[in-house]
Amino acid sequence: MLSRKAQKLYDAITARGGGIVDEYLIRDMTGLSHGSIVAARHELIDAGLLTLSKTCRKMVYHLTGQLTRQKSEPAPRPATIPVAPAAPQPADGDLYTFSTMPHITGTYCDFDEWTDALMDALGDCLDISESLVEEGTYTVYAQDYDQEDTYHTEETEDGFVVN
Repeated sequence: MLSRKAQKLYDAITARGGGIVDEYLIRDMTGLSHGSIVAARHELIDAGLLTLSKTCRKMVYHLTGQLTRQKSEPAPRPATIPVAPAAPQPADGDLYTFSTMPHITGTYCDFDEWTDALMDALGDCLDISESLVEEGTYTVYAQDYDQEDTYHTEETEDGFVVN
C-alpha cells in the first residue's frame, strides 16, 4: 500500500500521462514539497510503478505498472492542468538545421583556462557541474545549444588535461 504522498504523486503523473512533468506542476497539483516529491518518487520506483530518465536536463517519468485501488477508496478526479500550445508546424519547404555541441578537449594551464575555452566555443551561458560520484568529471550544459556533455579531467605535470 502506498503512502498518501506517493498516491498523490502517482495520480498527478498519471493525469499527465507520464513523460516530462515540471516539478512546479506537480507541486501545484499535489501540494507536496520538493522533499515529499522526492520521497514519494522513490516509493513509486520501489513499488515498480515508475522509472525515471532524463532528457535535456528534464526529468522524464515512465509509468511501468498499474495501481489497483481498494474498492472502498474512491478514484481521484483528474486534475486540470494547463497544456502548452502546440509548436507551429513547419510549412512545406521550410528547412531546419540542428547544431551539435562541440566537445572541447586538450591540455590547459588550469581549470580557469579550460572554462575560458568553453565559453569561447559554447557561449557565455554555461552551467558547469562537478560530479559528486567520480572525481574530475564535469557536466557542461550550454544554453546556446540546449545540450549537455560530460568531460573527464585530471591534473598532470603537463597541466589540466581534459578528455
